[in-house]
Amino acid sequence: MRPVLFEVMGFPIRSYGFFIAVAFMVALWLAKRIAARRRPGYVPLIEDFALTALASALVGARLWEVAFTWDYYGTNLGEIFAIWHGGLSIQGGVVGGVLAAIWFTRRHKLSFWDLADHLTPALALGQAIGRIGSCFLNGDAYGKPTTSVFGVTYAPGTPAYEAFGATPLWPAELFEGTWDLAIMTFSLWLLRKERPTGTTFLWYVVLYSAGRFSLEFLRADSLGFFGLKAAQVTSVLFMIAAALLLLWRRQRATAGSIPNEM
Repeated sequence: MRPVLFEVMGFPIRSYGFFIAVAFMVALWLAKRIAARRRPGYVPLIEDFALTALASALVGARLWEVAFTWDYYGTNLGEIFAIWHGGLSIQGGVVGGVLAAIWFTRRHKLSFWDLADHLTPALALGQAIGRIGSCFLNGDAYGKPTTSVFGVTYAPGTPAYEAFGATPLWPAELFEGTWDLAIMTFSLWLLRKERPTGTTFLWYVVLYSAGRFSLEFLRADSLGFFGLKAAQVTSVLFMIAAALLLLWRRQRATAGSIPNEM
């Protein structure tokens, strides 16, 4: 683990921020590549949308984290803006990005569902890089103590080490990053055939939520919600909502009420 990757003229370059930037750039590259093949007109629109989506996702991710851990941030207000210490919720980031996409597609008179489908593989890839590059190297989003051969001992100075010392922990970040890569692969496969718009994005929500719900059993730093794990509560809600929307939109597509993606 390397919370600080290297220094430039005495200025520390932290893995958390560095790999968020890498995730953004690689995700943007993939999104443009997919659009160039399927919807060439989307390429300049995705470029215009990118920074808006990034800003909205970062704000959403931080607000989500702060809201569910207000008992800490309420007495440490200065830490609210210290995102280099960790504390960006992926679920909040996705919600922020979706809200930005809704605003953007309405402004440009586009189909939200079609644009979301094209962005889904890039979203999953960005999440994978963030979990593996940012969270794992920074030592946050860590798992519970384990005696398994998969256990990882985190380095001093990381949140995981502060919580458990040299005790081996489940590398929950690596598990989630791997799941995100699997979702990206499945999303690319879905885009190869004609399906009702929204299918790829909604499948992403179902699969990511199912994976996140399961991985929360291994996590040791989960956000709380009235004695429950916030991520599990929201995952169940998102999964049910996305599954119902999938069925509804498939029925409407069969009736010819909504277009198919190509």
